[in-house]
Amino acid sequence: PLPAARPSETFRRPFSWKPKMLIRCSAIHKIIGLPRSKNDRLTQTAKSHLIEQAKQELFGVAAFDGAKYTEKGNALEPFAIQGSGLIRGRQYAKNTERRENSFISGECDIHDPKHRLIIDTKCSWEIKTHPFFREEAERKVKEAGYDWQMQGYMWLYDCEQAEIDFWLFPCPEDLIGQYGDPEKLIDAIERIPLHKRVTTVTVKRDPEAIERIQERVAACQEYYRQLMQEQSQC
Repeated sequence: PLPAARPSETFRRPFSWKPKMLIRCSAIHKIIGLPRSKNDRLTQTAKSHLIEQAKQELFGVAAFDGAKYTEKGNALEPFAIQGSGLIRGRQYAKNTERRENSFISGECDIHDPKHRLIIDTKCSWEIKTHPFFREEAERKVKEAGYDWQMQGYMWLYDCEQAEIDFWLFPCPEDLIGQYGDPEKLIDAIERIPLHKRVTTVTVKRDPEAIERIQERVAACQEYYRQLMQEQSQC
């Protein structure tokens, strides 16, 4: 039997949801695939992402709580942004303007409107995972869906080109942990010249890719509406 609710509790929450659910640019790659069956409008990967997003909106619980890799990226982002300006002979600051339209939302790392350019920085965890070679970096962009993320940013910020800078910096000591190796995560990295610790991949704006994003997100919004309506009837 269910436990008795306190007088102030209720089992039914008010039905409230955004009429236009937006997909974050960082998640576009999760919903962009085409289903194998003509009877489905979305892939199972897309549906799973939307279900997670619905749970977060309904119950306030995020599906991902973070990891040491993302913590390093967040901690070293100011250095990456400074470095990305340095290698281009420019001075950049972190972009803090989040933009959205009727389909997507996003906040890029660097917006250079003068050159109609987006720059996104990615901080590698260690030498083994850092893409030193162009082919390796381009493959990582495809596998992680960064190419779709950049198409979203270019659409939102009206830019013609995006550049992804993969940076390798020494790991902050407080993130190394009990089993981390300072020699591998700090000393070995510091012995590599800074100019060899960045690899850049360029992504050009593709109108057909942006059109596909619109079509996929429209299908996602319809499925999301069905999910939220189902909960409203519980």
